[in-house]
Amino acid sequence: MNSAHPGRRSLLAEWFWLSRPFSLTAAAVPVLFGTALALSDGAFGWGPFVAMFLASLLIQAATNMFNEFYDEKRGLDTAASVGIAGSIVGGRMHARAVLLGALVCYVMAALLGLYLVFVGGWTVLVLGLLSALGGYVYSAGPRPLAYTAASEVAVFLFMGVLIVVIAYAVQTVDLSARVFLAGLPIGGPVAAILLANNIRDMESDRRGGRRTLPIALGREAGIFVYRALLLEAYVSVAALILLGLVPLGTGLVVASAPLLPGLWRGIASARVPELLDPVVKRTAGLHASFGLLYCIGVLLGG
Repeated sequence: MNSAHPGRRSLLAEWFWLSRPFSLTAAAVPVLFGTALALSDGAFGWGPFVAMFLASLLIQAATNMFNEFYDEKRGLDTAASVGIAGSIVGGRMHARAVLLGALVCYVMAALLGLYLVFVGGWTVLVLGLLSALGGYVYSAGPRPLAYTAASEVAVFLFMGVLIVVIAYAVQTVDLSARVFLAGLPIGGPVAAILLANNIRDMESDRRGGRRTLPIALGREAGIFVYRALLLEAYVSVAALILLGLVPLGTGLVVASAPLLPGLWRGIASARVPELLDPVVKRTAGLHASFGLLYCIGVLLGG
């Protein structure tokens, strides 16, 4: 790597950029919600919360780094690609350094995971291993999930339901179907982030041999599913309130609904990656706003 490259950052700064900070809310929100749910049930410890929060962020960062590494390795990323960190194709960092960053994040998450297993038991160990494995197979392996139409389903389950369940489990070992169901509204918006990303990258992904959902089903079907995922969050909360599984206060999530019309229009009206990239980021913003309101609603009860 040329040390005189004008865009060069320090190693840690480049790793931070590779983590795609705007996307880390996708890992933070389910931890916050699972913890809020446990707190509302009378269980909370600062140690498990901080460890779980950091481990979730580290796994998400590692997944993003793996994605950058393997996309460049398979020729999907170029200097003109939109929405990537560009560390490798921009010449700021060797591919091996990107892979090292991902592995460092995984090791740190694993160390935190040992503590979480100590306080949460074997249930946390099994769920944590599933989460770490999911993060790896999403971008790595002979047929990464990120290259298939199943990627949104995987993200819905892993980044929505599973992290909520683990965050709850490290606070209290008393798991129930209620915890799984309460995590469903988190899954829709986080899967929508990925789908907006895949709609943006349709042309480059098609050239690279990917068969993501909008490529497999078509752009219009992809837009329909994106909108359905956004609506799923609000409909799920309403259903959970009616069933008595979450408190009435979670209706606060409607305060994030004014963000919906812009996303609803933007995903269909924007055709080029440069215009769709803000839609991806605003979808992440909706997920964060919705998730925080959902947490507050659980804590307020009612």
